[in-house]
Amino acid sequence: MLKQLPLSNWSFKQRDSTRSIQEDFSAVSGWHPAHVPGTVHQDLLASGQIPDPFVGLNERDVQWIGESSWLYRCVFELTPDILTPGALALCFDGLDTFATVWLNGQQILVSDNMFLPQRVPVETLVHPGQNELWVLFESATERAHVLKEHYGARQTWNGDSGRVYVRKAQYQFGWDWGPCLITAGLWRPARLEAYQHRIADIHCPAEVTADLSSAALPIQITLETRPAEGDAASNLLVQVSLYSPEGSLLHETLLSFQGNQAHETIHLDAPQLWWPNGYGSRPFYRLVAALQQNGETLDQRELRLGLRRLRLLQEPLQDEPGTTFLFEVNNTPIFCGGANWIPADSFPPRATPETYRALLQAAADAHMTMLRVWGGGIYEEDIFYNLCDEMGLLVWQDFMFACGIYPAHGWFQASVRAEAEANIRRLRHHPSLALWCGNNEDYQIAQSINVYNPAFQGDFTDTPFPAREIYERLLPTVCETIDPTRPYWPGSPYGGENVHDPTLGDRHVWDIWHGEIANYHAYPHFPGRFISEFGMQALPALATIASFASAEERYPQSRTLEYHNKATDGHRRLAIYLSDNVRVPANLEEFIYATQFIQAEALAAAYQGWKRQWKGPGRYAIAGALVWQLNDCWPVTSWSVIDSHLRRKPAYYVIKRELAPLALGLERTADGVEVWATNDLNNPIEARIESSVWTLEGEHLDGGQRPVSLLPRQATECGKFAVEQGHPLVFGARLVVNEAVVARKVLWPEPFKYLQLPDPHLEITRLDGERLRLQVTRPAKGVVLSSTQEVRWSDNFLDLLPNDAQEILAEGVGAGEVQMRWLR
Repeated sequence: MLKQLPLSNWSFKQRDSTRSIQEDFSAVSGWHPAHVPGTVHQDLLASGQIPDPFVGLNERDVQWIGESSWLYRCVFELTPDILTPGALALCFDGLDTFATVWLNGQQILVSDNMFLPQRVPVETLVHPGQNELWVLFESATERAHVLKEHYGARQTWNGDSGRVYVRKAQYQFGWDWGPCLITAGLWRPARLEAYQHRIADIHCPAEVTADLSSAALPIQITLETRPAEGDAASNLLVQVSLYSPEGSLLHETLLSFQGNQAHETIHLDAPQLWWPNGYGSRPFYRLVAALQQNGETLDQRELRLGLRRLRLLQEPLQDEPGTTFLFEVNNTPIFCGGANWIPADSFPPRATPETYRALLQAAADAHMTMLRVWGGGIYEEDIFYNLCDEMGLLVWQDFMFACGIYPAHGWFQASVRAEAEANIRRLRHHPSLALWCGNNEDYQIAQSINVYNPAFQGDFTDTPFPAREIYERLLPTVCETIDPTRPYWPGSPYGGENVHDPTLGDRHVWDIWHGEIANYHAYPHFPGRFISEFGMQALPALATIASFASAEERYPQSRTLEYHNKATDGHRRLAIYLSDNVRVPANLEEFIYATQFIQAEALAAAYQGWKRQWKGPGRYAIAGALVWQLNDCWPVTSWSVIDSHLRRKPAYYVIKRELAPLALGLERTADGVEVWATNDLNNPIEARIESSVWTLEGEHLDGGQRPVSLLPRQATECGKFAVEQGHPLVFGARLVVNEAVVARKVLWPEPFKYLQLPDPHLEITRLDGERLRLQVTRPAKGVVLSSTQEVRWSDNFLDLLPNDAQEILAEGVGAGEVQMRWLR
């Protein structure tokens, strides 16, 4: 029977280079308790040796940690029963990054890849009683400098350029939203496994037929065996059992091994299908493999399977050049509205299951259907993908390359291959996983410095863009071999000959904020077949700022506040968007509100404008929009819509409304307002549009209604409404289905800084429980609710019109005071 012994009794110290490695590990003093999984920063912080790097300017004072080497040691006891099976493996799920390991004084492992789990047979190196494990982590900063000096500096955006030679989370070298905190340590679990025979792998690349009527489950089970003397593996069997989503046994068989593998294919009629968020339920089958010998179970592995048919369609469009970039699940086209995901903490082991659940639930609650795991972070924890499976969040998975011209030396490619193989095997059974993508913005940086020649197809390693060998040959080959049922895409963005091609592939729209700093209203004029990045910065909540800025530093333009904006010229770019649109804020509270206001308005313009191009079969001109970014890794002014303390910015609620199953869009023209609606439901909807026109002082000038038929899974144009020109008027529209208001949208005269906005006489009434009613006598723009309690608002950042009270749920408000802020 396979037995596991977690290794948890760890201590650590800084490497003393004046001593030999043996002397240093044998030193009596200088050791402190270490947590595994963990990082040296976390342990230094826990033992009171460093200030919190997230507070004030402390990040600058802890750079010595990444420039130092560190020792970890663990003493563990082995009893005879652990040694009895015969085989003993030392398993490291994550060593960060340049690690050398000794067991009982003998070197057993050298590792240089944070993303590569390691497994070492050690049965001949251990003994009953006390054993000692040593791990040296050399400075990744110093190794990056050495490699850069040896192989040459390469072009990068963000961080020290030596990072491209280091297979480590790239964001830890510093990014335009994150600090430079270069970690070391055992960042994922370490354990011993004792066994004679074990299931090394179970794979089931299930495929649903084109008509969705049946599914094939080809099962491959791989055995690792080390038979003791006189004991052959030929009498090993594996029992394969498949259970329905309801728990009933659907199939059971006993298989023998041919060599080290056993195979079986199960066929299912009328499979229960897994659907993305908002499109249907997510039933899971359970596949169990039990390794048996003489009636005894030696090892057991299982998979949770979601059965779905997923395709990436790149097909010609009827009315436009180029091809679609459309994800289809179970023959249903999916508009992939969602967000980019970065690691949830600068120290990945510190992200708790509760943090993962809170962030992913927020994404699901906002009607998102896709998250992109960005290539400068990590291949995420199992809990991330498990929750995405459960919540129906499709995952666009980058390989871990970002914003750089990476090398492709033989040793580097070998490391990347092993990394890719290990992580594909770990993640390939998740139904949420929709795409493997080669990198983030590496083609873009190559094109920007004129080293990308798409016509060249020879030896990429002998060109100024050598990593094409990885993105166009190595990774697609590994994916095809290990996970052939999923699409692979070379990079993000990627458009073939031109990475910015709006008619092919995916596109990052940074003409707004970066580039020409275009007006955010222009988002719809920067199309792409799939927008995989775009965004606008905003400050985090005041309570979040209070966690890192002292009272005397809590004002706009303070040193601390600007330090916690890592974007080049970030505070200056924010100033441009504020200056162009709203009045200059007078204090920190108004400054926070103003930046969050601009972010929310910008994302509303983007989502509604791009989703308007979701026009139905043959006309899905834009098939996805993923905002940069969902979350933060530390408290910072960034493009996130949820800050590092899990507080939702106003933009979050805008996204939630824009991605709702039924949503409205408005655009002002020379002689009126164009109205459209999107219907993400499977069935057509009979509805009506109700319009109203108001002066800023609350005088009702006009109104009307018209019936509309909304086709399923697409946007429908609802015509133009006449509005008197030349006056600052507010146009409101409501979408009504079965006498219920299901969507609202308000169009204001702009720029907002020129408007004289009288008091809207906003009134909040507490109804039963935690439900609130909001109403006004004059139009109110951007109403943000907050409370002395931590409240989960069902909606926020509201535009309110007279005679149209809105009700929201304020979970957790209790007897807390409700505060209001709006554009004044």
